[in-house]
Amino acid sequence: MTDGVIHIHEDDWGMRNLYPATAEDEAQDDMARATEAGERTRAPDGQGWTEMHVIQPPKTDFTDAGLPLAAVVAALEPLMPRVHRFYATIGSAMAEGAERDPLGSYLENAVCFGFGRSCFVKVEPKGPLVASIWFEASGAEPAQLTALRAALLAIDALAPSIIADYWLDVTGRVGDSAFLDSYFAELAGAAS
Repeated sequence: MTDGVIHIHEDDWGMRNLYPATAEDEAQDDMARATEAGERTRAPDGQGWTEMHVIQPPKTDFTDAGLPLAAVVAALEPLMPRVHRFYATIGSAMAEGAERDPLGSYLENAVCFGFGRSCFVKVEPKGPLVASIWFEASGAEPAQLTALRAALLAIDALAPSIIADYWLDVTGRVGDSAFLDSYFAELAGAAS
């Protein structure tokens, strides 16, 4: 469980995204560019990259689908604990008692549900609608992955969605049970 705050490293922001299904082609194109850039710019020693690919979110977001924020909150509240404080900072600002990162993001009334920085769903609102959704599942426990899967399916029931996971270089429809089974098996394998 959380202590009332989820605090992530800034580099982990938006690496696992949920997009409206209508953005599937755009998401697949950007995933292909990211994968190619990752291979082309790998550092000679194999540790890191010589250039950075910046994820290009699709032009279509959940506001285009008219996804109501209140409906998403109502769907997620029974599945995962609500966490209002969400921070994203440099590593040195993550230690207890560390100075506040002047360039960090400190949201005190975030729309976030989860169990800590290893498993959460972060909703980015735009007025009464949802603009974007992203999540994390690194090192999540089996029960947490079960809750995450239920959360993604609940969102998909409101607005058909796809996953674009830049950690695993994979995209697929949430409503495709074969894809979702394979995806969550890969997440579970990475967690163990």
